[in-house]
Amino acid sequence: MTDIGFFEAYFLWRNAMAAAVVAAALCGYLGVFIILRRMAFVSAALSQVSGLGVALSFFVGSYLGVDPHGDAVPWYISPMFLALVLSCAASALLALPARARRIPSESLVALAYLAASAAVVLVLASPRIVQEAHEVGELLFGSAVAVREQNLEALAAAAVLVALVHGALFKDFVFVSFDGETARSVGYPVARLDAMLNLTVAVTAAMATRAIGTLPVFAFMVLPAGAALLVARRLWSASVLAVAIAIVSAVLGYYLSFAYQLPTGPTMAALCALAWVPAALLRRR
Repeated sequence: MTDIGFFEAYFLWRNAMAAAVVAAALCGYLGVFIILRRMAFVSAALSQVSGLGVALSFFVGSYLGVDPHGDAVPWYISPMFLALVLSCAASALLALPARARRIPSESLVALAYLAASAAVVLVLASPRIVQEAHEVGELLFGSAVAVREQNLEALAAAAVLVALVHGALFKDFVFVSFDGETARSVGYPVARLDAMLNLTVAVTAAMATRAIGTLPVFAFMVLPAGAALLVARRLWSASVLAVAIAIVSAVLGYYLSFAYQLPTGPTMAALCALAWVPAALLRRR
């Protein structure tokens, strides 16, 4: 147990808790679309690519003599900018029509995930960032306290952007997610809607990964929605339940990690996975 009480340490965890809740809500909501479109591992690839962007920021900064933590870091090597650029680029590549890619979607997803994972490991092994290796390593699992004010603000901005886009195009996203072929036959711009939806996932993955790490982002995007869809009969109820599961997992996971010195990201992910147990039992009924 820690020497200081959880609520007494409010000044330490307020940003991290707020970031985890916002990321959980965003990822839980988007996760319903991700599961319906059978693109669970796309979210894993985008999370890993976003993590690579942050790792590259430290790596490039070591050559330029720039600290990515500092306020004077150039925008073109800032962790959030590189994470956003790589995530959006990967999203655009994965959204290309099959005729344009000439490569199966599964192969592209595997390429993005494995290449990004290998690159992150290589960056972590570089002696040039030995002092920052611990923080970059936290991208894989999440951190209990290391959430900066600007990261929380960027995540909040992403939440507003996603809310605006989905508020305007929610019915269209639902239609193309359930039956893309019918939507295309009646004249819906399916390719553009797919690209827009993928872009909101990419922006969320980039901003959330910078704040809480790749593992919890992937978990929030897949596990709560999967559990919710087992028991919910309507899309809106599945979305609400997925968001609720994700938020509860984030808050409880953060508390447990603080109180019992557990790794934050894996604790949150494990709680998301546990939600499948009651969901499966209710499904059988």
